[in-house]
Amino acid sequence: MEAPRSLRTRPLRQVMSPNPVVVDRAATLDQALSLLECYGIRHLPVAECNRLLGILSDRDLRLATGLYPAERRLADAQGRPLPGAERVADVMRQPVHSLPPEATVPAALECLLEHEIGSVPIVQDGCLVGLVTETDLLRLFLELRGALGTDAPARAAAEAPMPTVAGEASLPEGLGRIARHGQHLGVLADGRLAGIVSDRDLGVGIARATIQAARAESEGRCAPVPARVCDVMTTRLVTATPETPLWTCTARLLDHGIGALPLLADERPVGMLTVRHLLARLGTTLGLELTETRPALAASAQARAERSSAQPVRGRGP
Repeated sequence: MEAPRSLRTRPLRQVMSPNPVVVDRAATLDQALSLLECYGIRHLPVAECNRLLGILSDRDLRLATGLYPAERRLADAQGRPLPGAERVADVMRQPVHSLPPEATVPAALECLLEHEIGSVPIVQDGCLVGLVTETDLLRLFLELRGALGTDAPARAAAEAPMPTVAGEASLPEGLGRIARHGQHLGVLADGRLAGIVSDRDLGVGIARATIQAARAESEGRCAPVPARVCDVMTTRLVTATPETPLWTCTARLLDHGIGALPLLADERPVGMLTVRHLLARLGTTLGLELTETRPALAASAQARAERSSAQPVRGRGP
């Protein structure tokens, strides 16, 4: 098909976000958080004189700060200092996986999926010129509706059964299940979906628990009761059915700025469709031989595509 063929050779300069927002390595984590909030982004290249030094994601910042301001996380009630990162240089990731602007869409997909990262800086002659994110690549599903099998049902790409965790589980237990199943878990109550929890949610919860425990110790108080998964989960859910077309699922993810859609059949949780699953599906369509990194992706996009021809799960419409 012409569309997939053109996509295989499309250079990243046509897909990237040019002149991305950057942060200085000497900036505070509070300043970095303000940039993410102000511009509605999740990735901050760390640059000096347009030279790429590292990269910082909202996940890094959530885990380092718990989304608490410096005065709350770096000092107790009496102003005594507490341990913790203060500057971007303390938590930025390096070295950085980057690509040149003439690299193609499949190269970016492979980089994101193989290294389990959310963005790829685009560097030309040593200078940062752009950034390609999961969102940039996900939009290709909508641009090429029909040409890349985007009319296939959600079950063709989703993980089934839905990976879940008990609401009463501890945050470390939740992270353990995340490590085995991917970045999102359903939270069940009496067999029904009560919420969804992501690695971002758990990262904030664990960071806050660590900060609160350090403050309590410094102030001579008892540590607070540890939070549970139900305390950090999201309860306002955006869902789909197993038969919802992939392009519709993609539009919902983009419209709501979320990373996963729980799949429900007659209100029963039956699967989870994530951005990663959609990107893996796109990569397989473009002929990538993806390196599997987690059990959640071990059933490759190709296997899921083959499974889509099986008997559908009964459910309601999209």
